[in-house]
Amino acid sequence: MKLLERDKGKVKVMLETADDLWYLHTIIDKGDLCTGDSEYKYKLGGSEAKAQVLKKRVWVKVNVEKTELSSGLRISGTVVDGSEEVPRGSHHGLDITEGSRLELEKERWLDYQSEKLDEALHSAKLRTLLLLFDRESAIFALLKPDGHEILLTLKGDVPKKGVDEGRQHAFYRDLAKHLEDLCSRHSVENAICASPSFWKEYLEKDLGPEMRKKAIFTTVSTVDETAISEILKRPELQQALKAERTTRELHLIDSILQALAKDRLVYGIDDLRAAIAEGNLSEITVSENAMAKAKEEGRFTDIETLLRAASDIKAKVHLLSTDAADKIDGFGGIVGIRRW
Repeated sequence: MKLLERDKGKVKVMLETADDLWYLHTIIDKGDLCTGDSEYKYKLGGSEAKAQVLKKRVWVKVNVEKTELSSGLRISGTVVDGSEEVPRGSHHGLDITEGSRLELEKERWLDYQSEKLDEALHSAKLRTLLLLFDRESAIFALLKPDGHEILLTLKGDVPKKGVDEGRQHAFYRDLAKHLEDLCSRHSVENAICASPSFWKEYLEKDLGPEMRKKAIFTTVSTVDETAISEILKRPELQQALKAERTTRELHLIDSILQALAKDRLVYGIDDLRAAIAEGNLSEITVSENAMAKAKEEGRFTDIETLLRAASDIKAKVHLLSTDAADKIDGFGGIVGIRRW
């Protein structure tokens, strides 16, 4: 997700990946104002039977009533402003896809919503290193929001297959050393290592424990700069983002379990309200599953009110969206940690 403009309660963004649509789906609430380009159909002249149906690209601002996520994100609501062709007060849907621009305005941003927005913006700036290699050559490239930068190319003095394998292993040791050095120098969070065939097995043996945690192995057809675009189309980059999110949320689950062991965990709407009324809540966490269910059953306002009240007493608000969310669904999908 690319940030185009940010001012108080309003942000304007451009959606770049399918993950960006998911982020927006978790952030947008009923009553928010969303502005974007849309296709509007209207009839021109003649009787109902003879009227000509025209389509035109317009801009529309809607007061959000609901959002639906499938192949894209559909934001439905009442028109409050827009192009002259669109009647004010009518119902309209914005279909948001990759490449769309959207302006989102809230009266108030909760902590978890700001965190999710920052996470989405951060994903475009994720420090990821690419290593393309085979048995005798390698390319190291750093991914950037506007493309990539070649950091290093290597051509190993390696023997023919089956001859002096010691020199062959030395080449992979050099690759491992350069990989760790470049990851440290550029503060890289993930390293995608791509090779034709089975060469990855040789490199993996020479990686240290910490580097193995950062490395994501995949295949590529050839080892040259043109293959970088091939890697960018593969799902490994999105997997890297999800892995980072999962790690962060697992740390949050650990703190929840520690609170449970120390009898500082609060769950159940009534107990959470009581803790908030006492000012005795440092954090509150809700699962995406619970929020989705509440929206379906028309109970989302209760959860939203609770989260806003928690924010009022400076409690941190978190949203769990990975498999870690299952850990708190047994507590009703929403838990808090007492201050004392």
